[in-house]
Amino acid sequence: MASSALVSPAFAQSVDPQDDASVVDEIIVTGIRASQEQAVAIKRNETAIVDAISAEDIGKLPDVTVADALQRISGIQITRNAGEGSNVNIRGLPQVVTLLNGEQYLSAGNLGSAQPNLNDIPAQLMNSIVVFKSMDVRNAVSGISGTIDLRTRRPFDFSEGTTSAMNVEYATGEETGENDYLVNGLINWRNDRFGAMLSGVYSESNLGNNYSGISGGLNGNNDWGGDANNWIAPHGYDTFRRVVERERLGVNGAFTWNIEDGVSVTGEAFYTKQTEYNRAAGLNISNRWSSLGWTTPTDFEVTGVNGGNGNPWLDVSEYDLDVWWLNSFTVNRVTDTESKAFNLEMDYDKGGPLTFSARAVYNDASRLSMNGQVQGDLSNWQYSPDRTFTLFRNPADRTRGPFYPANIAAMFPTSQYSNAIVGVNGGRYIDPNPMGIGEDPLVHLNIGGGNTVWSGFDKTISGGLGSVPLSQYMANQDSYAVAAFSSEGNNRANSDLTVARFDGSYEFQNENLFGFITRIDAGLRHSDRNVQISEFHLFSDFYAGNGAASPDGCSAQWKAIDVVMDNPQCAAGEQVPNPSYNPAEPVSATNPVTIFQGYTVNKPTKLNEYNNTYFLSDYGSITQGLPGVWVVDPRDFDDVASFQQRVFGGAYEVIKPGTSYDVGLVEDSFYLNSAIDFGKLTGDVGFKVIRTELTVRQNLTGATRAYGDTNLDTGDTITTRDYMDYLPSANLALAFTDDIKLRFGYNKTMIPLDLGNYGGGLSISTSDSLGPTPEDPTAPPVGVRRVTAASQSGNPNLNPWRSDNFDLSLEYYLGRASLVNIALFKLNIDSFVTNATVPDAVEYPDGDGIIRRKVALSGPVQGAGGKLQGIEVGVKLALTDFLSDDSFFRDFGFDGSYTFSDSSQNAKNLSGDDLPFQDNSEHSVNAAVWYQGDRLQTRVAWTRRTPRLTGIFGQIPIYQDTQQYVDVNVTYDVTDNITVYANGSNVFGEIEEYYVEFEKGAEQFHSRNQFEPRFSVGVRARF
Repeated sequence: MASSALVSPAFAQSVDPQDDASVVDEIIVTGIRASQEQAVAIKRNETAIVDAISAEDIGKLPDVTVADALQRISGIQITRNAGEGSNVNIRGLPQVVTLLNGEQYLSAGNLGSAQPNLNDIPAQLMNSIVVFKSMDVRNAVSGISGTIDLRTRRPFDFSEGTTSAMNVEYATGEETGENDYLVNGLINWRNDRFGAMLSGVYSESNLGNNYSGISGGLNGNNDWGGDANNWIAPHGYDTFRRVVERERLGVNGAFTWNIEDGVSVTGEAFYTKQTEYNRAAGLNISNRWSSLGWTTPTDFEVTGVNGGNGNPWLDVSEYDLDVWWLNSFTVNRVTDTESKAFNLEMDYDKGGPLTFSARAVYNDASRLSMNGQVQGDLSNWQYSPDRTFTLFRNPADRTRGPFYPANIAAMFPTSQYSNAIVGVNGGRYIDPNPMGIGEDPLVHLNIGGGNTVWSGFDKTISGGLGSVPLSQYMANQDSYAVAAFSSEGNNRANSDLTVARFDGSYEFQNENLFGFITRIDAGLRHSDRNVQISEFHLFSDFYAGNGAASPDGCSAQWKAIDVVMDNPQCAAGEQVPNPSYNPAEPVSATNPVTIFQGYTVNKPTKLNEYNNTYFLSDYGSITQGLPGVWVVDPRDFDDVASFQQRVFGGAYEVIKPGTSYDVGLVEDSFYLNSAIDFGKLTGDVGFKVIRTELTVRQNLTGATRAYGDTNLDTGDTITTRDYMDYLPSANLALAFTDDIKLRFGYNKTMIPLDLGNYGGGLSISTSDSLGPTPEDPTAPPVGVRRVTAASQSGNPNLNPWRSDNFDLSLEYYLGRASLVNIALFKLNIDSFVTNATVPDAVEYPDGDGIIRRKVALSGPVQGAGGKLQGIEVGVKLALTDFLSDDSFFRDFGFDGSYTFSDSSQNAKNLSGDDLPFQDNSEHSVNAAVWYQGDRLQTRVAWTRRTPRLTGIFGQIPIYQDTQQYVDVNVTYDVTDNITVYANGSNVFGEIEEYYVEFEKGAEQFHSRNQFEPRFSVGVRARF
């Protein structure tokens, strides 16, 4: 997992010539101390307010991804995926732009969103990373709260001649115990005119984590009506073990040709590819998506806030659960991402007043994410008045359950037939799981402590094994039947970006313009970005030529044992005797002799009929009291399309129109900037003008598609609009002395929305109906899919994020590698987008075509404004800057920061208080203590961030609790050319906890993620 960068101690590093403001004296990288010197120098010499991390920093901690490295910078907050850094915030906001060597970069991990997902970018390819916290108008584009510039190596960063290096690493996890490897190498050659470089990295890793908590979305017990006290009644609870396997490849190539003195051409290619297998298996306990009455609080506190019915919310620590569905499950999401970036630029600088550059960039990126899953049901699927099976729909004969045509019925013994009824074509009713449990289990859940504690599995329960403890059924593989196979929520994204830009500067070398303007910068830029997002499910056809209304068969997404093909869109089945027929009455439409019985989609299938299985009993330390279960091996779905084609004879994509869209974004910009000098007061003052043209294709959404979780695509609508932004900028620095600077920044910033906010369409949520009741009178008949909610995820007329940003920073440079700074920042956000839900807003037909009720509509809305303000404190200390050569402590150093980020938006909680911006932690701390001797280097780093808002359920916020990670690195230079090292990542095994907050002090458990500690050893050499 972890790695060290390839920069060897004797490599000369020069700052990228593309940015005059960051040119510093050549630094010979000789370890942690020198890399800290480089970061301090970059900060000191930039005009804008920036922070930086150098190659040595990236490599000396177990930083696999760029996001892992960025968390060492003040104001940066990251979220982790399978324990590795992925998404990045600056000062609490995700509206951040990523640049690659000064130009916009398309990351395959977030093609439709603004927030950087840098999980697929190997940190080993980076030379340095610069984070701009105030806007520099000369940057290609800028984010609302900041901009990340990833800077790779170039040939003239190295000494003349040939330079090569190689790194080999072994890693393993405490839980997974897999053998993981990383290899990276670099070769560079240059003379005084031409240079070429090639570097690459390949790694394989297996990352383990355990999960325990809520499954699916949150619900309240009274969401569908009721006047009792309110409590959280989720769809269910999941407990699973997950291993994420990642194969990551990164390649970076570059050449530079100095055609003549002052004229150079540079070409670059940057490539990343990652394949991820997200394999999970465990146990699901739920309400079968049927109703909300399956939970009974047994230990709770009454809060001081009320629900919509006027009664209080309960903060529950223990539940009794009437388990309507007990099943093992296996999920495997396979994601392939690929990014390519090409850059060609020409630079002109002959030492005169005029310098300029011309640049062309092309990026393309793609992502394909496929999900495969199976549920192993423990129920025997027999009717009982207190069970929720919608399969048994005819009250005149409750033995009529799953029904199959004659050819499938012939595969099973007559003892498995549910009754003696035979259809007109020989179809039979079949018991799908004779050895399963015969009643709904009653279990107890305690979520009030540090672990999820289950009990009640030792109670006896009836079924195919007789009256034995529930745990005995769970241990018997023959008590499981496949409830459903499915492949849903798949997505495909493709994007490309072309850029042409021209930048020039004129420096007044003899006499300043107007006495204080030392340089004028100007630039033009044109960019054209196109994104296509498609979400889809895999459907298969059933019963072609065997009772289906369509000759091709009826298509189904859910290959399930409780999906009956009786929908008018396409029915498959045959006539059977009418149990309610009255021979004393005339035959009529209301008294037919026979009635239609739809076939069940999936035939009775044992868990191991098509799959490899194993017994899972270890859920990690976060779960207690839960017996083991039989699960399918997630590797069976490494290629889910092939699996479904093999099992069902075919599988094809059906899009989800509400979340499939195309967006074209064209930006034309011009900037003018002046460098000013009033003696001790220097800086840049300028402005940028951006014209944005937006073209959005949305799908029109029709009725809910039968036997699946999508809607019919009824056409397209195309919207085109444009808008202008005028963005002034001022970055000023007052030098009280050579070592003390006061910086001020004012910038107006703009960033387009996440593209899904423009392009997403309508999605309709449905669930199986249990039939009308006095409490739920508008429910359709039993088994009909009922509309429960709707979401409109896109609106092309929404305005982009816009903000006025103010920065004030005091910096005290104590030495070449030592710095203390304190910064104040404030963002007045004029426009942003948030999600809102309007109750009783729309109405759509249920599965039988009848409209019965209005439901809530949720979607993005224009925010009325928000605020974000805070303080950053940064300290970098190298004791060599202070102590004499004979002091033992002179080889020690410190690098740390603290950020306070206070935010508010117009969304409110149940108490009426403003909520913070999503994903923002109010407090975050980063601290590293290091030692660098002649040959030995060590570093221990600690990061901590306080709770962050992750979502909102109505007016109830969902937070991730405080999290902290400790990473360790030890490096030893065996010779001047060979180094060995060891890394530890997340050495204390952090557990991420999530909770819902009713009011201050009333917090209820939501879920936990337990990430494994990771350890690695490696050797790197240079030649």
